[in-house]
Amino acid sequence: MPLANEKTTAGRDDGSLRVLNGEAADRLAAISRVLTVPAGRPVMMEGAPATELYSVSQGIVSVFKLMPDGRRQITGFLYPGSFLGVTFNAETTYAYSADAVTAVTLRAYPRRDFERLLDEVPGVRRAFIAAMADELTEAQDRMLLLAHRSASERLACFLLTLAGRQAGKGGEPVDTVYIPMRGSDIADYLGLTAETVSRTLAVFRRKGIVHAERGGSIGILDRGALEALAGPLSRHI
Repeated sequence: MPLANEKTTAGRDDGSLRVLNGEAADRLAAISRVLTVPAGRPVMMEGAPATELYSVSQGIVSVFKLMPDGRRQITGFLYPGSFLGVTFNAETTYAYSADAVTAVTLRAYPRRDFERLLDEVPGVRRAFIAAMADELTEAQDRMLLLAHRSASERLACFLLTLAGRQAGKGGEPVDTVYIPMRGSDIADYLGLTAETVSRTLAVFRRKGIVHAERGGSIGILDRGALEALAGPLSRHI
C-alpha cells in the first residue's frame, strides 16, 4: 500500500479511463479510492504484496529497480493516465518500486476487483487494453532511443517529451519546460552519467538551442534544432 493520504471520496475522472461513462464509470469509481503522495515519498515498494494497482491522476511518478549493490535504476517516468503495479499473477509481489517526483494524486484499485471488472464490463477492458498498449509503445520507443541514440539525441528527446506533456489544452507548444526531476535521475533514466547530461546541456546552451531559467526550468530557443536532434521517434520517451 502506498505511503499516502487517502481521500474519502473517489470521483470518476481517472486518467486513461476518463473516456468511460455511464455504468462502466460508476462501477470503476465504486471500487477505487483516491490517494495523495507528497513529492519524494514512496508510492509502492518492490517485493510488497501486489494487492492493488494504481493509475496516475495528477503529478509524475518515477519507476525504478533496486540493484544488488543498492543503486537505483530508473526505468520510467509515469504521467497522468499511466498505470503502475499491474500484474495478474495470483499471490505475487510488485516487481519494481515507485516514488513521487512531484506531489501525486493516484487512483487505487483492489487487484481482484479490477480483474473482475475487466471480465464483466467490456468498456473497462477496452480502455485498459488501449492504455497498456500506449505504454508498451512508449517503452519500445525508449528501448530504441537507448540502443541507438547519442547523448545529444537522448536529451533532446527528453526535453521535447516534457514540453509536449506540458503543452496547453489546445496543444500549443511551450517555450519553457519545467523539469521536476533531479539531474541524477534524468541521467539514470537516459542511460547516461550526470556529468554527460550537464555537459550536453551546456553544449545546447552554447549553441543557442536552450537557456537555463530559474526554478529548474529550461527555455527552448530553437525548437527546430532540438527536433532535428531528437529525430523521427513518434512519441519520443
